[in-house]
Amino acid sequence: MSKISASLMCSNPYTLQSDIQTLENTKIDYLHMDIMDGHFVPNLGFSIDFIQSIRQCTSLPFDFHLMVENPLKIIPRLSLQKGDIVSIHFEASYYLEDIIALIKSYECELFIALNPQTPVCILENLHHHINGVNFLTINPGFSGQKILPMAIEKFLYLKSYLLKNNLEHLNIEVDGNMSFENAKKFKEMGADIFVAGTSSIFPNKKLSKKQIQNFQSLLKA
Repeated sequence: MSKISASLMCSNPYTLQSDIQTLENTKIDYLHMDIMDGHFVPNLGFSIDFIQSIRQCTSLPFDFHLMVENPLKIIPRLSLQKGDIVSIHFEASYYLEDIIALIKSYECELFIALNPQTPVCILENLHHHINGVNFLTINPGFSGQKILPMAIEKFLYLKSYLLKNNLEHLNIEVDGNMSFENAKKFKEMGADIFVAGTSSIFPNKKLSKKQIQNFQSLLKA
């Protein structure tokens, strides 16, 4: 079954509390949190204190995308809970074995994030440790970008790679410009989790209950 991860980076800070309530009421599957340090990508995301505050007002599982140079410093401060997703980048995982063990100790799901430039073959030595792949259709760090032209071809290659290597059990999350049109395409190609932002449920940074319901209907069709 397709799942939706609502990108809080695309929300309006002034209405965030009521937005989270709406997301709960409409049974969204995850809250997507972009964590950036200004070094791995040239932008900053949510602060740790901010994340911990959100945790206090919702029971929804979190879907963390760590765009940071040193995940080991960040992970222990995220108040991780069983059922959360944590996506890490291969390029930032210098102590990969330690990172894997730490995330697993919280009973979270571990995803490897694939940048547009990251080759699919990096999964060869990692697939035994991970639960899924966070497939980026855009360059990481900023919302509102268009899908890169090579994204569809690379996604199809990823699917064929997983099939060839008996890795179809791994979930694929698609992150970046998941409009209704693009989400439909990627669903048909076999994506499992969809990061929903400004091009779908947060038009003009205003959460729309109607858009959520329409997006859910699209993915159930």
